[in-house]
Amino acid sequence: MAEFNDKKVMVTGGAGFIGFHLSKALSSLTDNLVIYDNLSSGKIENVNDVPEAKFVKGDILDTETLFSQDKMDIIYHLAAQVVVPYSMENPMEDFNTNAKGTLCVLEKARKDDAKLVFASSAAIYGNPSVFPTPENYGFHPFSCYGLSKVVGEEYCQMYREQYGLDIIITRFANVYGSRCHGVIHDFLDKLAKNPYKLEIIGTGQQCRDFVHVSDVVDALIKVGSMDSVVGEVYNLGFGKTFSVLELAKMMLSILDLQNKTVVTTTNVSWHGDVTKIWFDITKAKKELNWNPKVSLEDNIKEIITERKITK
Repeated sequence: MAEFNDKKVMVTGGAGFIGFHLSKALSSLTDNLVIYDNLSSGKIENVNDVPEAKFVKGDILDTETLFSQDKMDIIYHLAAQVVVPYSMENPMEDFNTNAKGTLCVLEKARKDDAKLVFASSAAIYGNPSVFPTPENYGFHPFSCYGLSKVVGEEYCQMYREQYGLDIIITRFANVYGSRCHGVIHDFLDKLAKNPYKLEIIGTGQQCRDFVHVSDVVDALIKVGSMDSVVGEVYNLGFGKTFSVLELAKMMLSILDLQNKTVVTTTNVSWHGDVTKIWFDITKAKKELNWNPKVSLEDNIKEIITERKITK
C-alpha cells in the first residue's frame, strides 16, 4: 500500500502473537518499522522472523526508552497483559500494563503527532445481552482485564478530543492462528497426549467468536492507511459464535475421534470468564470494505495437517 511508503511505523507488542503477524505484513509495506517489546510474553523468535524491522527491547512503562525512539508516523499499540485470570489475581499489574501503559504510548503519539491504532478487546462488553453485539453497546466489563481496556479506550477518546490525535480503536474477538496458544492448540496438545480423553475447563457452553489472525491483520492495515476512519471504533470478529463444546466436537470429527474420545467438563470456570462473545461486524464490513475470509473449520484442518496429527 502506497499509504505506508516512507512512513515510520511502530508496533508495541510486536513480538507477540498478533504483533508478529502484523509486523510481518507491515515489513513489506515500509522500510521504517520498529518492533517495541519487553519480551515478557513476546518471543525473540518472532522478532528474528521479521529481520526487516528494527527491534527495541523496551517496556511501554519505560517512557525514557519509549520517548527516545525516532519520531513515528503511525503507532499500533498491541502491547498488553491479556490473560483474564491473571488480571483477577493481579489487578494492579494488569492496570499498570494496560491502562498506564496505554497512557504512556498515547504520550509518545502526542509527542510525535502520530496516528494511533489501539487494540482493545471483547472484554469491554462483559456479558452483553444483545447479540450480535454492536460497537455502541457500551462498557460493561466483567473482569479487571476488561476494565483496564475500558480505561485505555477512554484515554484514547480523551486524547483524540483534547489533543486532536488521529486515533482508531479496534476491538478483537477471539483471535487464533499460527504462533498462538489458545483453546484450539490447548485441545490439540491434550489430544496428542491422550486421544481418548478431552477435558474442557468450564461448562463447555461458553461461546466465542473466532477470527483468524490474517483477517485481523488485514483490518489493521486498512485502518492504519485510511484517514476517513479516524475517530472510529471497530469490532473485529468473524461475526459468528461457537460454543467451546462445539469447537471440541468439530476438532474430534476432523480427527475421526468423535466416537472414541470421552469429553468431560470441569463445570467451574475462572474468575472474569464471560458467557458469550458474538460480534456485529457490519460497521467494519461497510466502512473498511473488510470481510473475514478464513473459516474456523478450514483452519483447524490446516493446523492438524501442519502439526502432523494423525487420525
